[in-house]
Amino acid sequence: MPLRAAGLFIILVLIAITLVCGLFLLLDTPLPGWFVVVGRWLPALVALAVLRLVPLPGGPLRWMSLRPGGWRRLVGGGLAAVAALTAVYALSAAAAVLLGPAEPQPAAALLRFAVLLLPSVLLFSLSTLGEEAAWRGLLQQTLADLGFWRSSALISGVWVLFHVPLHGTMALQGALPWDMMAVTTAALFPLGLFLSAVTVRFGSVWPAVFAHALPLSALNLVSNAGDLGAGALWGLTAVTAALLTAAAYLFARVPAGGARRAGA
Repeated sequence: MPLRAAGLFIILVLIAITLVCGLFLLLDTPLPGWFVVVGRWLPALVALAVLRLVPLPGGPLRWMSLRPGGWRRLVGGGLAAVAALTAVYALSAAAAVLLGPAEPQPAAALLRFAVLLLPSVLLFSLSTLGEEAAWRGLLQQTLADLGFWRSSALISGVWVLFHVPLHGTMALQGALPWDMMAVTTAALFPLGLFLSAVTVRFGSVWPAVFAHALPLSALNLVSNAGDLGAGALWGLTAVTAALLTAAAYLFARVPAGGARRAGA
């Protein structure tokens, strides 16, 4: 039953995002900026529909890993995930500055990022909750028997495919350069591994919700990201991917037995 639910979710969510983005292209209507935020709830709606079609014992709260497990785990896990992801991006940007043509953001911009970090995470988590409850909630749990790395790699791969119609539509409409489209889409795979790891480590999706809501990336910490060549962009992405995978390993190795159902 869990594998059936996982397969149905994957099929339906990919069809849904393709149809929505295809409609914008067919109508020759620019994809509105708010859709990127609101559209994160599309996977959650599909997940709820799947749970209606394939009833699983325990209900949505269990299978979408929405029980935080207490305030200490909620706050501590969220802070740990956000701090780890921030460190990964900072180290990646520092490597790009030291080894390549990248230039750091001025101190004033970094201070602004720091001041707005917590309020921004809390605000954007209203959007990322809809995405994480589906990907790292329902799908992570229904594929748990595959083991952590196989299930997380599969989820990250499907997560990348889910973003291809969205990012492709933005590129076709001129809202996103093609080279940036390729880089940002590929970068989702290691990020997905990290988000899966913190979900498994803390037994709920909430740390992943807060980490995903972090309004930063390594590119944001570089002042001339738009002027970097393809080699520098992919080099920065590769460094970030390596650090994210290492962070995922450190978080995922804590629970005994690898991946597990958070609600079990």
